[in-house]
Amino acid sequence: MKRINFKARGFIALAVLRELEKGPVHGYALMTRFEEMYGFKPSPGAIYPVLKRLMDMGFIDVEVRSESGRRVKVYSITEEGRLFLSERKDAIVKLEEFANNMKLAKTYGFTRLLRDIMWLFKHIGKLPRDKLEEISLDVRVLSEKIEKLRNVM
Repeated sequence: MKRINFKARGFIALAVLRELEKGPVHGYALMTRFEEMYGFKPSPGAIYPVLKRLMDMGFIDVEVRSESGRRVKVYSITEEGRLFLSERKDAIVKLEEFANNMKLAKTYGFTRLLRDIMWLFKHIGKLPRDKLEEISLDVRVLSEKIEKLRNVM
């Protein structure tokens, strides 16, 4: 049985196979589906190496087509890819749970908040202290509200 390393790009590999179960699709459309399903759009540098690896493993096929005068690679899942998915029901349940959580996070603005916090961490040393002080109270209030939510569970 072929194995996929489900660490770094394993999530994307499993999600690609899951999306291809719905029908053949080209790479850009696949990235767009990711944005709809998981709240983020993987870069071509993330998606195309995974597609190549899945092809090398025999889990997907590629067909070159001409659409609107452009050469497009359309990917589809193979029977071996379907078998691989069928043997990983637990991982698929986790993937679907993640997709649902990402949709909720996006709905409530949490994916944007995470992006903004990551930006803040990257640039915090260059920001004026008075501006950081301005938002620090809001950050503390939000943090306290999140802590209360933890206690609800």
